[in-house]
Formats: sequence, C-alpha cells, structure tokens
Amino acid sequence: MFINEELECIVCCYEYSRSDRIPRVLHCNHTFCAPCLEKLSKLDGVIRTVSCPLCRWITCTRASLTLPGALWVNTEIWDQIAEEQRVRKDKSVENLNYPKTQLIKPDLTNSRQSGFMSTLQKIFSCVLLQEQEMERC
Repeated sequence: MFINEELECIVCCYEYSRSDRIPRVLHCNHTFCAPCLEKLSKLDGVIRTVSCPLCRWITCTRASLTLPGALWVNTEIWDQIAEEQRVRKDKSVENLNYPKTQLIKPDLTNSRQSGFMSTLQKIFSCVLLQEQEMERC
C-alpha cells in the first residue's frame, strides 16, 4: 500500500500512529513523532529545548513538563490517521468477502472463464436436480 509521506515522520520514516508515534508540533509548525522529539530534546536546567531538524528553530518548554504535555498534537494528521485506519479496515473486510463475491458474481472476461463457469453451472444444476429427486423419495 502506498504510504502518504505526510503521514510519516521524516526523521525516522515510520508512520505516525495514535499510540506510540503521535505527531507533535514544534513552535515552528513542523511536525515529528514524539519518540524522535524525545531523542532530539536537551535538558538545560529548568528548560527543555528541541531544535527542529528542518529549520533549526529552537522550541523551548519547561523541564517540569514532558514533551507530550508541552507540545500540541497535529490534529490534521491525527484525523488522517483515523481515516487511514478506517480505510484499511474497510479494505480488509472487502478482502475477506472477495472470494465469496467472486463465487457468486464472477467477472467473465474471456471465453476460457465462461467455459469453466458454464461447466460449473452444469455441475451445480445436476446437484440441485439430485437434491430435488432425493427430497421426493
């Protein structure tokens, strides 16, 4: 599946998530996952600093706050993650149903398939006739 680059941290190249790789926004408005920001942060007395890997803007927070407590979640990415998860779930349900759908409503694109399908139809019609005859007995 194609991964939207906006949905992955450019430092570690992992996809953002709603659990362990939460997208956090620095004061320069660039977004990175929380684990990467933790690694990039430096504690200097009562101040914690993070230098943006893109523009080098320094974001300062109080050391008494954790980075997740001091930095906002990028809500646009947060919502996109939820949408991606919904789409993946829908596709996995479609994939589970695909074989059933394929048996019920085949896509006949060439004569070989149609020949095969007509043979199957003959076999199933024979089975149905045999069942009807057995019910009469």
